[in-house]
Amino acid sequence: MASRTLEERQNLEYNTGRNYMVLPEYGRYLQKLAVSISELEDPEEQRAYIEKSIDIIIQLFPESKSVDNYREKLWHDLYYMSAFEIQALPPSGIKPTFEDQQLKPTKLEYPVHRLDYKHYGYNVHIMIKKALDMEEGPVKKEFVEVIGAYMKLAYKTWNKEHFVSDDMIRQDLLAMTKGALSIDEEKDLDVLLASQIKKRFLPTVNQNNNWKKKKNSGGKNKSRR
Repeated sequence: MASRTLEERQNLEYNTGRNYMVLPEYGRYLQKLAVSISELEDPEEQRAYIEKSIDIIIQLFPESKSVDNYREKLWHDLYYMSAFEIQALPPSGIKPTFEDQQLKPTKLEYPVHRLDYKHYGYNVHIMIKKALDMEEGPVKKEFVEVIGAYMKLAYKTWNKEHFVSDDMIRQDLLAMTKGALSIDEEKDLDVLLASQIKKRFLPTVNQNNNWKKKKNSGGKNKSRR
């Protein structure tokens, strides 16, 4: 292949000498087209060329037809590629600006639980809310006692060095519920907590023990045979 002449090499366009591609996915030729459109003096002529350019882009990227307001988006992209020098108004009637492109995305808001008694934890507040919605009766009364026992356990876990009495828990529960929930003074919260632990774990222990007994008895019967 014959080497290029000096004049041909001087006329070559290298990437290092080209303008920065603001939207590489469209390619350099579409960017050049956007710049050329911006140099037209008549806005109506600009509009006609933009619409034709958009038709070309849709043919090049047919998979994007399903995108909502796709033509409006392409108008905006052509503005961006022309450094916002295009004067023709888009179909929306609002001309995009450089400042619009610099807008930061909306900051996501994360749920924040503002608790007055944080050391008891969020679960206690959920339990209290549930108790407030319950009908009066023995079931609600027992559930409130469970809440008190759990509050004492949570307080001990939060501050192991500080002594907490049942009266402190009762007062906090009254304050948290504005007097709506209370625990009888004769109730011992430590005893209530121990009973709840037994109710929760003792059936499982008994089931395991019964299973072991059956297994052992089955083995003995086989050995006798």
